[in-house]
Amino acid sequence: MAESYKRPGRVLGHASGMSFHRKRVLVTGGTSGIGAHLVRLLAEQGALVATCGRDPDRLAQATRRPGVTGWVADLADPGGTAALVADAAAELGGLDVVVANAAVQHRQSFTGGWSPADSAAVLAETHTNLAGPIVLAGAAWPHLRRSRGVFTALTSALAYSPKKTAPVYCASKAGLGVFLRALRYQWDDADAGVTVQEALMPLVATPMTEGRNDGALPAEQAAQQILRGIARRVPVIAVGKARPFRVIRRVAPGVADAMLRDS
Repeated sequence: MAESYKRPGRVLGHASGMSFHRKRVLVTGGTSGIGAHLVRLLAEQGALVATCGRDPDRLAQATRRPGVTGWVADLADPGGTAALVADAAAELGGLDVVVANAAVQHRQSFTGGWSPADSAAVLAETHTNLAGPIVLAGAAWPHLRRSRGVFTALTSALAYSPKKTAPVYCASKAGLGVFLRALRYQWDDADAGVTVQEALMPLVATPMTEGRNDGALPAEQAAQQILRGIARRVPVIAVGKARPFRVIRRVAPGVADAMLRDS
């Protein structure tokens, strides 16, 4: 069972929103990149954290921290995603915040040959990036309704201005953004007090962006900004350079497209 843990210091978001102390939080993909920093920061602020990862060794390292529990899971499997929510809610005694962080990005070419391996990679990518968060939301709804909680999913500036080398990733994040808007309509109409958030990400220095992350936002800073946005319960958390990107995209969409086309 996860145990509470509190380290002295400022509670992220406490001055302008909820405190994470004793909040029950599920973060998918919490063994590396942004997710690992989310898990650490939440645990340091006294949250009870559940997470998952595909690598047992990395998961073991993440769950050595007091207040953190987790399971090996592949979010390309919808059944596994629903089971993860049930296990996390049972372990923590409910859920206050669910963060759909896990994602994968592959390079694809649609100008050459095509193989069964290419098809499998596309399906795995769309299941992880799009179907996974959708199933996560559906499974989390009863728990978040009881706690009047928060559902947050990470999208990307590439959902709005795609790059040519990762069309499936861009499409999956675009679909996720549209899903979050429609989900917000449903949950708002249910008058359950549950917040739906899109965390709009810029380029962040993570293992997924290794080798092409010049000028990228450090993952820890990205995690800090996400948590501040969750605490404030805003509909869109624009992180780092995603904030000016939204302005550029609104006033000069062609410029925004050109900026990211070959990124």
